[in-house]
Amino acid sequence: MTMADDVRDDGRSRVDEARGAHRGVPAGRVLAVQLVAYLLLFVVTVGLQFVLGVEQPVVRGVVVAMVAVLLLGFQLGWPFRTGWAERFIGLVAGVLSVVCAVTPAASHVFYPAYGGRLADEGKPVMYTLVRWAACFAILLIAVTIVSFGRQMARAERSHLIRALSHCMTGAVAAVSAAGWCFLPDLVSMGAASPDDGLMTGFLAVMAVCVVFAALFAVCSVPWAREADPAEDARVPWLGIGLLPVMLCGVMIFAAAFVMQLLA
Repeated sequence: MTMADDVRDDGRSRVDEARGAHRGVPAGRVLAVQLVAYLLLFVVTVGLQFVLGVEQPVVRGVVVAMVAVLLLGFQLGWPFRTGWAERFIGLVAGVLSVVCAVTPAASHVFYPAYGGRLADEGKPVMYTLVRWAACFAILLIAVTIVSFGRQMARAERSHLIRALSHCMTGAVAAVSAAGWCFLPDLVSMGAASPDDGLMTGFLAVMAVCVVFAALFAVCSVPWAREADPAEDARVPWLGIGLLPVMLCGVMIFAAAFVMQLLA
């Protein structure tokens, strides 16, 4: 075997790969990114709604802008060894997920009868939640098909499973990030809980969210240690740090959904 044969196309030697060598990223930065992101999302939302008294549509717009920053930051700190096509798939899926969360653009296509009934019954928040849940499932199916087709279209299909899993991980995180768009609704329901006798339920769902965020933080430490980003990656610790935050968007959606069921 020649020296050229012993080096992979990404620059790492096959000996290093066999030993499981990883570049790794600073775990401290990864945890700091998560903490800052959570604080900004909650502090900005609560501050705008209850300290400054800003109207909820404006607060929702600010939160949507922050979700857009999450998506762009994840693209900037992309921590996986994939090409631009895989990154583009995740970005498009994330943008579509946000659109489905904040607009009724897809509702008449996916489930017009059910959505219309919820709207007529005076449950606009539940209508929005159910609408996004349907869009979330459809987007995941579409991303799976598109990602697999992308891998099959590659001329060189080395590391196929790794490339497919990385593409899917990035896309699922991007689609999940739109769940944060329901944070203003969750905060509003929490503020009304004492009057409606739902404080116990609100504290329970928030405790579950905190537990999941803590578990993701614990998991992100070995993720950072075992990370193997591309050599030209700019700030891969940013991408790994934002990954749990984006995935927790599903928990915010679930918390808002449970609160609506209890109301």
